[in-house]
Amino acid sequence: MSIKRRIHTLKATIVKSEDPYQDADGNWVFPENETVEVTSHCRAESNTTDGLTPVKDGFRLEYNYLIFTNTKLEELPINTKVVVTVVKTGKVFGEGEVVKFETGQLVTRIWLK
Repeated sequence: MSIKRRIHTLKATIVKSEDPYQDADGNWVFPENETVEVTSHCRAESNTTDGLTPVKDGFRLEYNYLIFTNTKLEELPINTKVVVTVVKTGKVFGEGEVVKFETGQLVTRIWLK
């Protein structure tokens, strides 16, 4: 019997947009937003110890979920909406918005509030 390390699935939608600009004739151009769907196997933990983690500036970060996934995951911008489901059942384990994204040597960590 093997232990499955990534028992959850992370799903996020990133909206990429460009600022409006003026073309050669001086007309304003409003580029359309591009939507990118991100899916990754992961492991999520809810409400760890006190729900706080230290950050570089000395303030503490409040969060509801901590997600561990592979390092090849595209960076999720702050405030990106994320839904975490259980692989076996498809039920929602948790959801929230990204408050911190950090890629380490072996794992990417994502904090949700």
